[in-house]
Amino acid sequence: MNDLLKVLIEAKNKMVFTTQKDFVDLLKEIEQNTSSLELDWDDGAGEEWARFIHHEFGKVYMINSKIGIIFAKRIFSNEIPQTLYDRFIISIVECYDKEEWHVDLETLRKSVSQIEWNTSDDIVNPNAFSLDDLYYATI
Repeated sequence: MNDLLKVLIEAKNKMVFTTQKDFVDLLKEIEQNTSSLELDWDDGAGEEWARFIHHEFGKVYMINSKIGIIFAKRIFSNEIPQTLYDRFIISIVECYDKEEWHVDLETLRKSVSQIEWNTSDDIVNPNAFSLDDLYYATI
């Protein structure tokens, strides 16, 4: 099991977006560097995670709009623009649907208030969840 809190605290200390425009600029930068990706993000709905989807590999990037974290699928990680490594914590993952993460919700609320867990333990178990679950629990 991977401790999500460690990754998020490191990402919080790395970079925090100060405006929505900063985040939009990042998404445009990624789109310009890799034309084979489709953006999955509804800025009008206030979504806190953007995902990039590749036609062959599926979801390849999951990026938070509040802190500097990018979850990148290993099979596509060599496509990450080098400039992002200086600005973000890049967490390389094998997949987004394996329940291999856990988090202490109380510590999350205190330590990384930018990430809001918006679901009950009955829907997403904080002791065993996937990145897809994280996306839906904190979107």
